[in-house]
Amino acid sequence: MILGVVGTGIANILFFKLIQISSPVFATSVTYLIPVVAFFWGLLDHEMLTSIQFFGAFIILIGVYLSAKK
Repeated sequence: MILGVVGTGIANILFFKLIQISSPVFATSVTYLIPVVAFFWGLLDHEMLTSIQFFGAFIILIGVYLSAKK
């Protein structure tokens, strides 16, 4: 529990510093890279992805596109 709280706290502090140093757009793009990194870690761990997971990721990306569209 301590590791989770401390790790999350440090990650949030670093994220807010990133926003202060750069722009919110850059910080958001870093946030979108987290699932990509997680995907490749899963490949290295030989995890299997099913078609329903790809469908769910597609729906999420559609939602992100619609929410960012002006």
